[in-house]
Amino acid sequence: MKGISIFLMIALVLATSTTPAIAGGPWKGKIIDIETKEPIEGAVVLAVWQRAYRTPAGDNTYFYEAKEVLTDKEGKFEIPAYTPINLLPIISYIREPEFTIFKPGYLSLSGRHLEENVIDNPAEFKRNEKVYRLAPGIIELPKLKAKEERIKSLNAVEGFPIGYAPDYKLKNLLEVIDQENKNLGFKK
Repeated sequence: MKGISIFLMIALVLATSTTPAIAGGPWKGKIIDIETKEPIEGAVVLAVWQRAYRTPAGDNTYFYEAKEVLTDKEGKFEIPAYTPINLLPIISYIREPEFTIFKPGYLSLSGRHLEENVIDNPAEFKRNEKVYRLAPGIIELPKLKAKEERIKSLNAVEGFPIGYAPDYKLKNLLEVIDQENKNLGFKK
């Protein structure tokens, strides 16, 4: 009987200490051309979660999950709500998602705060000498005209999440990367 009581107490402690990680989403918005204000159809919006293990030397991170969607004809996207479960909160945690946005011929973006509710007012940012805007629910991307700019934007996306997340989780992203490689004359 004493063994059952100890087992139940341990089970109760474990059950109450296992907390869901960051509950989030849905993440939704609209991606448009910064100059024409026209919607950008077929842009990949990818969210990647990482599990971080606490160590004396610092956190080690590993792929946990990825969700990707394509923008529709109106430039709109929605990544459904997702709550990763962390069964070992003392030794690990799930980081908030990192977003990647990629459309051939446009500036690619990566970051943790592309949610509509993070930014209260429109804000301009500069990346690779190009300006892009984030406003509540709207992301404005500049078109890239020079081949060198497009290569730089492509290389930024190929760094993360490519090689970090499994290919089967990046189906749309890999397809548009192949498309851009063909557009730039790197593949036939």
